Amino acid sequence: MTENTQFKTLVNQWLNSKQPMITPSTYANFLLIAENHLIPYFGKRKIGSITEADVQEYILYLYEKGRLDKTGGLTVKTIRDIILVMRLALGYAYKEKVMPLLNWDLVEYPKDTSLKRVVSLSKDEEQELIQCIYLNLNRKTAGILIALMTGVRIGELCGLQMKDISLSDNVIYINKTVQRIYDKRKGTSYINIGEPKTSSSVRVIPFPSLLGNIIKKFYSDNPNHYFLTGKSKPTEPRTYRQFFARFLKKNNLKNVKFHEIRHTFAVRAIEIPDFDIKSLSEILGHKNVSFTLNVYGSANLKQKTACMNLLNDLL
Repeated sequence: MTENTQFKTLVNQWLNSKQPMITPSTYANFLLIAENHLIPYFGKRKIGSITEADVQEYILYLYEKGRLDKTGGLTVKTIRDIILVMRLALGYAYKEKVMPLLNWDLVEYPKDTSLKRVVSLSKDEEQELIQCIYLNLNRKTAGILIALMTGVRIGELCGLQMKDISLSDNVIYINKTVQRIYDKRKGTSYINIGEPKTSSSVRVIPFPSLLGNIIKKFYSDNPNHYFLTGKSKPTEPRTYRQFFARFLKKNNLKNVKFHEIRHTFAVRAIEIPDFDIKSLSEILGHKNVSFTLNVYGSANLKQKTACMNLLNDLL
């Protein structure tokens, strides 16, 4: 590889070197970004000719017309994800001593004007959902209750086996996740049962004793059986999302995405004065407390109102 190497060749070499060191889902995501965005734009460029100005021009292109369906631009978050892959690939070329290191501090992103709002169920909506679960109690609906009471991600829930549940200690061990991974080059997908999203996602979550009574109803002695299926094979997140959507529609409940069940758990926890933010952060599997605060710190208007009303005594 030299500075005259085409960008496409660099990306392929970098991906091959990176594959053994990253999770299959991360590799698939990097490959998808490379094939859909980077290679079509930079593929034939000589890597030694790429400058900070080229990267800046590319960011503007993505922002204005980067969507694959030709209907407009991409979000700032998506653009950052794309540029990260480009930066890693060019960084690999720098380490191989075939090109100088770009000054990424010179690269700017458009202002992110998108509205960031955590969507969650209200207390009344949550109670309606819980009531419907009790009236239609089975393995799959009990799974919704587990998510409501622990905040687990859908892939983690699908990967939950009997051996990961301790009924004596009332805890669940999160140590894997189920994902369907798409291979862009092969045009096929497959189910992967692997490590959770991040190292902080490997965790032990205590669950309320009343939830333990529900889990007992569907607990089996086979340690390798998955909770949601009661069998040796798991259900995949896509299938479980479809079940969840049908369940909401059948019972005339608010139509929310399954991930918003996780948000609901976090918002309820924040509403409880004695539920400290560090414990919540660890239960959610976040990398640090500041991330939890950034996501959920502004989610609870009622809590803010209650705090501000404490100032009434001054008036």
